[in-house]
Formats: sequence, structure tokens, C-alpha cells
Amino acid sequence: MSLLGEENIMKNHIFASEIITSRTNSTIVKISKLSNKKYRQEDKLFICDGVKLVKEAIDFSLDIKYIVIRENFELDGELGKAIHSCQKNGTSVLVASPQVYEKISEENAPQGIMAVCSFMSEKHKSLSVAEKSYNGEKIVMIESVRDPGNIGTILRNACAFGVDRLIFSKDCADFYSQKVVRAAMGALFKLRIDVVEDFVGSIEVLKKCKKSVYGAALNENSLILGQKKLTHDDVIIIGNEGHGLSRDVLSAVDDTIFIPIAKNTESLNAAMASAIFMWELSK
Repeated sequence: MSLLGEENIMKNHIFASEIITSRTNSTIVKISKLSNKKYRQEDKLFICDGVKLVKEAIDFSLDIKYIVIRENFELDGELGKAIHSCQKNGTSVLVASPQVYEKISEENAPQGIMAVCSFMSEKHKSLSVAEKSYNGEKIVMIESVRDPGNIGTILRNACAFGVDRLIFSKDCADFYSQKVVRAAMGALFKLRIDVVEDFVGSIEVLKKCKKSVYGAALNENSLILGQKKLTHDDVIIIGNEGHGLSRDVLSAVDDTIFIPIAKNTESLNAAMASAIFMWELSK
């Protein structure tokens, strides 16, 4: 470690005395392991990398364990004061050399600031099966979507179109990965999300709550989106990017519904399809 000059400390509103220069520093190693889902689950921590996400994490009062700032990164006054306030409330503020910061960031061109936050256990739950207390909620289900960019965009879409809750199958991309957090652009902090072991059983729970559940799929008897009017209590299920919905899910839904597109064109990806279905649900 090297001493951090007083002028730079005051300039950035950070009351730190040293710069971390060792990539084997115990805290740096702990944070770097959060790129792996196994360690995120063990420590119940995830990374918000970049100015906007750090500001969002502070604004939404997330439990921030660490804020890491790259040496010579220039904070604006407002963010500096907010970080100072977090520090007074128990957040550890670390200053790292560029080489050390690169070890913990997955960005191609990192801005130079990140927050390490606790899981939002009140909003985000892992369940064996969906609960029965979803009456009045606008719900979208996601089965086996594994692309982090698609999951992040689906989160943004859900926020934009007023979806109350997303229900994911357990094999979807981890929404606490840095790629998903970045793509979601703060939407993750606002949404209620359940990850369920029994996806088909969860469909049955929703049907017992008097919700109609539709699978986004094309077959001989599928309804056409636009001609079929969706209501607030209807549930749409979006499937895997390449294979669509599983047979078990297709057998469990009330009906299937598809988005009409021009002939001889590729199907829409999961994120784009979700936006269209969510728009219909919001009308």
C-alpha cells in the first residue's frame, strides 16, 4: 500500500489514508471472487460498477459493504458527499491502484468506482414454488433465459411497463452478475423477483389465484397478440432464446399466444418479445 496524499483525499471527499496496490489484498481477493455465482451466493454480495449504478445503490439505500475507487478517479461533489455519508454509516471506502481495480472490474473500460452490496432479500427471494399472495400483481414469468444481456433488458422492460413481479426458473442467468446488473441499469433495485425451483408448480399456483397464464409460443392453435386482449391479471411466460418454452410448461399453460411478424424473418429475441408482451399487459 502507498499513502494517499491529503490533497487528493479532500478533492474526492474520501477519508482514506492508503492506496491498495496488492492484487492479493484479502478484501480485493474477496471482491474479485464475486465474479463467480458460487461466491456471490455464499457471501450474499454483488457488485455495482460505474457512477450511475453506485448513485442508484446509494439512492435506493442498499446495504453497501464496500465502495472501491480507482486511484486518481475524480468524484463530483455530490457523489463524494454521498459516499462520505455512507462511510459514516459503516461502509468501508477503499482506494485501489489501477492494476488492482482492473482485477475486480469486469468492464472493458471501467469508470473507476464500484459498490459492493448485500443481496436485496426482501425484494428478491428464492422459493421452492411461487407463493399464493400475488393477487392484484402484474406478473411475467421467465423460463430458462440464460443470456445476461437479455435478462438485464427484461428487467428494464419490466420496470418501464409497470410489471410488479418477475418469476424466474432457477436455470436463468443470475440477475446479480455484473453483466445483468449493468444491463438492467438500476431496474434490479426496484423490482420484486422470485426464483423458483418448481416452475410448472408455480404456474398451477398462479392459476389457482384466478390468473390466466399464457405461454409465448407459436403452434397451430396459438392466439394472436393484439387480437387477444390481455388483462392486468394475465400472466405471460417468456422462454429460452433458442428453444422457447419447455414441453412441461406448454402443457401447463391455459393457452399460447404469439407476436405476428413478417414471413421469412428470424423470431424476436427474448428481451424484445418481453417488451411487446409487457406493453400489451400495461395497456
